[in-house]
Amino acid sequence: MRKWIAAIISLCVLLCAAFGAQASGVTLRAFTPFADVDFAAQGYMDMITAWEQETGNVVEDYSGVMDEMWMDNLKRMLQDGAVDVVVLPVGSGLSVQELLTAGELASSSDCGARKFSAMKEADGSLLLAPVRLYWEALYVNTDVLARYNLTVPQTFEQLLAACAVLAQNGVQPIANALCEWNEIVLDCAALAGAPAEQYGQQESLSGALDVLTTLVQVGAFGSDPWNMTDADAESRFLSGEAAMRFDADSLAQMVDETRLDSVVVISMPAKDGQARTEVVGTPAFGVAVTRACWQDSARSEAAASFVIKLLGETSLVTPVGGALGESIAALTVNATDMTGVLYDHNPDGFDSWAEGVIAQLMGL
Repeated sequence: MRKWIAAIISLCVLLCAAFGAQASGVTLRAFTPFADVDFAAQGYMDMITAWEQETGNVVEDYSGVMDEMWMDNLKRMLQDGAVDVVVLPVGSGLSVQELLTAGELASSSDCGARKFSAMKEADGSLLLAPVRLYWEALYVNTDVLARYNLTVPQTFEQLLAACAVLAQNGVQPIANALCEWNEIVLDCAALAGAPAEQYGQQESLSGALDVLTTLVQVGAFGSDPWNMTDADAESRFLSGEAAMRFDADSLAQMVDETRLDSVVVISMPAKDGQARTEVVGTPAFGVAVTRACWQDSARSEAAASFVIKLLGETSLVTPVGGALGESIAALTVNATDMTGVLYDHNPDGFDSWAEGVIAQLMGL
């Protein structure tokens, strides 16, 4: 009987200790889009569980589809000071009165928050530190290169040399249909053809033509990129028949699971040999901490810890694993800003310019 009583007392002590530890922790209220069909939903929940176990804190999660009801709920809770961390796209309508700026967050804590000028709100404020990006880059089938003793090109000269070797061996170096779907090719070539600060200006447009002219002359796009469909070009890359392809982040989800360790993504090597730390594309989501949270020392400390965990979680930025997922994480985590796309810089003149570039390339 005494043994049973002792066991019950011990259990009560343990339960009280566990309750006390939980009660001493901080509860954070987080609003994010990482729910429902978002590829990061499970990874985000796993991250929360790990963070709670590491810190003793608790997350009240309000992740969901960012519809009108979700935004209304967020705004009501913001008014009550009941939100701590938010993950949102640029243009959500929130202000510096409600959210800490990205600069304040970066300078007030060592959480790894970056400042992207591409994430400025309409009023010029910079509220969000980037979490996920919509990007355009060069996909590479590393196993195709390896068959010809080639490695992933790190310079423009290496890219040209690889294309020449592949073309001479009857392999399509870069699978893109220039006549049908050329916007992403032009975006990447424009960044590679001129200094990053000139992207979208006439200098980068002329630079794009120079870059593509050189590539076409070594057979980089195959013997007849003018009469193939882009669906066929995409299929050649995904099957491992072609070596490389310019495309957006969405292509990663189409790579077969068996090939995830045979594909990587890289920024297009610049013609001048200087590294481009900006990435072609636009932000998807950024993170911010609310001012109400930051005014509470315990909550602000917990929020900074949570943001560190969130920004270090690669499952939130890439939908795939393997070497491809690692390269996507490296591409986005190492980016210093986003350039936008050429169409956004000059929507009225983009189509005529693009048609002119393709016409000149066809005449080579």
